[in-house]
Amino acid sequence: MEWQQLAASMDPELAHKLQTAVEIGKWPDGTRVTEEQREAAMQALILWQSNHNTDNQHLTVGRDGEINHLSKDVLKHQFDDNQITRLKPE
Repeated sequence: MEWQQLAASMDPELAHKLQTAVEIGKWPDGTRVTEEQREAAMQALILWQSNHNTDNQHLTVGRDGEINHLSKDVLKHQFDDNQITRLKPE
């Protein structure tokens, strides 16, 4: 199967599983990802993201094929303290 066909046949759930496997080094069943599997999963994921990625998260591949690099300021605003509820013990 060609890489383009593989990426076209992938659904978002499979792409998410591949991304998780690449990130943590384990398949959903806990089996260790081999180096060959990791490389193949990364290639498939990059190709899928370049065709389907609509949210420009940090270090993902955009539809234009470029890696999305968000500035430190943008990342700080994503995790702004206003979004966190702080409780004070009484």
